[in-house]
This record gives sequence, structure tokens and C-alpha cells, in this order.
Amino acid sequence: MKFFINLSVKKKIISVFSVICIFIVSIGVESVISSSKINNGAEAIYGNYLMSIKKLGDVKGYLNEIRSNMDAIVYGKEGAQLDDYMKLNNDLTDKINKTLDEYYDLPEELNIEVENQMEKTYGNFENQLIKYTELKTNIIELMKAGNNKEAVKIYSTQEESIRISTLYILDELITINIKTAEQANLNNISQFNIVKNAIIIYTAIAFLFIIFMAYILIKNIMDPLYNIKDLAERISSYDFSEHIIITGKDEFGQTALALNSAQENISSLVKVIMENAQDMSASSEELSATVQELSSKVIIIDEAVDNIASGMQESSASAEEMSASVEEVDASINELSSKAMDGSNNANKSKERATEVKNNSQKAMEETRKVYSEKQNKMLKAIDDGKVVDSIKVMADTIGSIATQTNLLALNAAIEAARAGDQGKGFAVVAGEVKKLAEQSSHAVINIQDTIVKVQQAFKSSIDTGSEMLEFINIDVDKQFDDYGETGNQYYNDSDFVRKMSDEIAAMTDEITATVGQVSEAVQNMAKEAQRSTEEAVTIKENMDETTKAIEQVALTAQSQAELAQKLNEAVLSFKI
Repeated sequence: MKFFINLSVKKKIISVFSVICIFIVSIGVESVISSSKINNGAEAIYGNYLMSIKKLGDVKGYLNEIRSNMDAIVYGKEGAQLDDYMKLNNDLTDKINKTLDEYYDLPEELNIEVENQMEKTYGNFENQLIKYTELKTNIIELMKAGNNKEAVKIYSTQEESIRISTLYILDELITINIKTAEQANLNNISQFNIVKNAIIIYTAIAFLFIIFMAYILIKNIMDPLYNIKDLAERISSYDFSEHIIITGKDEFGQTALALNSAQENISSLVKVIMENAQDMSASSEELSATVQELSSKVIIIDEAVDNIASGMQESSASAEEMSASVEEVDASINELSSKAMDGSNNANKSKERATEVKNNSQKAMEETRKVYSEKQNKMLKAIDDGKVVDSIKVMADTIGSIATQTNLLALNAAIEAARAGDQGKGFAVVAGEVKKLAEQSSHAVINIQDTIVKVQQAFKSSIDTGSEMLEFINIDVDKQFDDYGETGNQYYNDSDFVRKMSDEIAAMTDEITATVGQVSEAVQNMAKEAQRSTEEAVTIKENMDETTKAIEQVALTAQSQAELAQKLNEAVLSFKI
């Protein structure tokens, strides 16, 4: 029975119904076999015994008809009918022979004793029938010979005894067949009773087996189901303190093991939730404090970004002024180059106009000194204005430091959100946005710093070039003009040298023009970079505004997370573990 209990539900049902099918098939086979036997007995009663009795009855009837015809022949007065009766008797005799042949050919299933008795009786009947036939033939021959008296005498003295003896033996045959038929009927009844009893016994056994197996199946199915139902009701009441106890190894036993395992897992999960709910509440409070601190620092960053934007606008204006100054320097240098070319072209004429050259040289020296003074003042002013770039660099460094702190705060917020689990997913998203904005701010600061470096390099290059140019004007050109004033009388002899010198001046002014062009381009680039830095500063300000909103959302999320932690703590207290 234990083996049956440990079978799977499918195998249990298949085995029970297989046994039921075996019982049904056995009862059916027994019924078919017994019915065949009963049918064979019934066919034997009808086909053998009843037909034998019928055939013997027909023979008896034919014999009685022959007797009637013989009475008519022997005692009849009309000789004309003798042949007719003789013909009738011959026909009846043929029918008797034919009927007896058919009787003899009928199949019979008899025991040896009855068969011997029947063969003996049938042999006596045949002998008596032969005697009766011979007597009938002699009487008819006497009647044909006209010896009626002798025929009547023989008929009256011998016919009745022979006929009665023949009929008596025939009745014995009929009686034997009747008894045999009765015995066959009794055998059929006995066979029927045996079949009936066997079917009743098999049916009772099958019924009891089905009831027993149905009880076993119902018990093996309903008991685990009731246990599983009780577990479901306990789980619906948050009670995880009891396990299912099912000893079977079928599907219900496996289900019970799985449910017990699931219950243990849920109990462990609830314990973990109960242990960590308080920690999550404390983490939510820490997160709220961190968000408040982050909000205050974001306000500081926003103010710094406003200052940077204002400084970048001023730097852009200074760059524009520097560009205008460089353009003026470039125009003066172009003018100087033109004059140097004119000097070279007119070198041959200077021999005739030495005095005029001297005067012009003095005038040129004064103009050069004037230009030198003007350009020197503008360059000093440009140097002072360029110091704002250093201020911008300091502000950019401040923004970079603040962005780094923001990134660290966002990282701490993401860690706290990860510790909060599913309840901190929303905060994790906000922390990620804060981190992304901090990274964008860092990238923007890096771009600003790179731009400031480029501006400083370009500004230094332009200052160095301007200084070299002023130094050249102050030292070389001014000295040359002094020499021209002092050696005006020798200018005629040195006209060739002046021509060469003019060519060199023209070449140098071309170089200065190219250098000033580079300075102008650098200043324009600086102006563009300043403009772009201003735009990026505005972008940073907008991002910081969004960061402020995100931090406010983080604060709301932290508050919501604290409320959820409280509700979660209250919910897990409902479980019974």
C-alpha cells in the first residue's frame, strides 16, 4: 500500500482503472464463453433432441396412417382402392425411411450409457419395423392373390402385436430423447446459474475493489488538498509559522515540499525586510539632510554662475575693444609700410632734397613718437583689461570644484538609493539626473578653462608682438630719426643706405603687419571664445536651475521614501513567522 501511495497521481488512476478494465474484460469474457455454452445447449435441445422427437413423432404418425390404410385394404369392399392404398403405404414407407435417415443423421452429444441405450433401442425399432413391413407385404400379397380370409386372419392375429411392439419401442426412443432434452435443459440451467453466480461474484469483487480504491484515491487526493487549503488560508492571514505535513511522494507531496520551501523563502524575506525597514527609514532621514545640504550648495553654485556670466560678458566687451585697438595698430603699421616704400622709391630723389628730407625726418620722428605714445597707452590699458581673464579662470575653477562636490553628492545619493532597493528607484533616477547635470557642468567648466588658456596665450602673443613693435619704434626708429637729424648734411652721401634701409623697413613692416594680423585673429577668436563661454555659462545656469528643481524632487522623493519605509515596517509587523 505504501508503494501505491508513493506513486504519482497519474499512475494511481491508470493502475486503478486498469484493474477495473481487467475485471470488466474478465466478466465480459466469462459471459461470452458461458453464453456460448448456453447457446450451444439450447441449439442442441432444439436441433438435436426436439428435432429427434419431432422426427420420431412423424414416424409414429406415418405408422398410424399405414395402419389406417391397412384396415381399409383388409376390411375394405371396393377392390378398386387396393392399389391406391398400396401406393399410399409405399409413399408412407418411403417417408418413414427418409425420416429415419434424417433422424439418424442428426448430431447428438450424449454420454456413452445413453448413446448405447439409444442405439440398442433404435436397433430393436428397426427390427420391429422390418417385421411390420414384411407382415404388411405378406398381407398385401394375399390380398392381391384373393386370399382375403387368410389375409384378414394374419392381420387380426399378428399385425396388432407387431405394430404395438413397434410403437412401444418408438415411444421408448421418444422418451429417451425427451429425457436427454430435459437433461440438456438442466445442464443449460446449471451453466446459467454458474455464469450468473460467477458474474455476481466478479461484479461484487470489482465493486468492492472500486469502492476500496476510490476511498484510497479520494483520501490520497483530498487530504493533501485540505492541507494545501489550510496553508493557503494561513498565508492569507500572514501566518507562516506552520508547514504542510504530507508523507506521500506523488505530485501533492512534491507540491507540499515546494510550498514549504516557498513559505520558508517568504519568511526569510519578511525577516530581512523587518530587519532592514528601520535602516531604510534612517537612510531616508540621512538622504533628506543630504538633499538639504546639496540644495544650499546649489544656490551658491547658481550665484557663482551668475557672476561668471557677468564676467564673461565684460571679457567679451574687452576683447572687442582689444580687437579695435589691434585694427588701429594694423592701420598705423600699414601706413608706416607705405611710407617706407615711398622712401625706397624716392631714395634717388633724396640727394636733391636733403634739406627737405631732414625736415621730413624730423616730422616723421615726431609723428612716430606720437604714435608710440598713443599705442603704448592703449597697450597698457589692454594689459589691464586682460587681467579679467584671470578672474574668469578663478571663477571657472570655483565652478569646477562645486561641480565635483555636486557629483560626489549625486554619487552618495545614488548609493543611498541603491541601499533603499525598489523603494529608492525614483530617487535613483533623480540622483542620476543630478549626477548627469554635475558632469555637464564639469565639462562646461573644462571648456571654459581651455578657452581661457587659449585667450591668455593669444593675449600674451599680441602683447609680446606689440611690445616688440613699440620697442622697435622707440629704439631703432627713433634713433634713426635722431641720426637723420644729426647727419642731415651727410644724407646725400648716405642716400643709397637710406634706400636699402627703407626696403628693410618695408620688409619688417610686412612682418609686423602679418604678426598684427595674427594678433587680430587671436583677439577675434578670444572674443568668440568669450561669447561661447558666456553662452555656456548661461547653459550652466539653466542646468543649475534644473538641478535645483531635481533636488527639490529628490527631497520630495526622500520624504515619500521615509513614509513608505514606515508603511513597510507596519506591514511586515502583520506577519506571523
